[in-house]
Amino acid sequence: MRALRRSRHFPRAKTIRPAEPYLLAGADEARRLGHNYIGTEHILSLLVRDQEGGATRLLGRLGLSPEAVEAALGCWLVRATPAAKIDPQALAELGIDFEAVRERLEQTFGPGALERTQSACLGICPRLKLALAYALDHANGEQLDDRHVLLGMLNVPDSVAARVLDRLGVTLDYAQANADS
Repeated sequence: MRALRRSRHFPRAKTIRPAEPYLLAGADEARRLGHNYIGTEHILSLLVRDQEGGATRLLGRLGLSPEAVEAALGCWLVRATPAAKIDPQALAELGIDFEAVRERLEQTFGPGALERTQSACLGICPRLKLALAYALDHANGEQLDDRHVLLGMLNVPDSVAARVLDRLGVTLDYAQANADS
């Protein structure tokens, strides 16, 4: 049996620690939208909002405006429906004092602990992890920047960001050819 070769190599990055600022910003964006995961769409949205960022400049050289990218991302970045709220009256009928529970949680975990539980744990999409690893490869020892993250997302063709950019005419090869201009 012959092993099939992949057309793309796997990223070499051993750690994505330099990419943590992007993950944290993506988490804030995901929480703002009520999403329970961080995906490439969240990061791409943040990249194009930074008018001075390397990704925005690169996309501009490729003929894309931040507004065009945001519009193309629109269906992916809709605000989620709010999670079900706790009904204190229903709990009282079961003999549970909601305010006593809240007070105990705040004594143990601090003010607002109950509200934070809904948004604290976010999943990181595997395609985003892979994209950030590729971004570190693109940085090649330099400090990771927006341009590297954009190229990393384009390296993962089935990520939301890569699919959106592909529909707008931006491919990895096209972006790489214009990245150093």
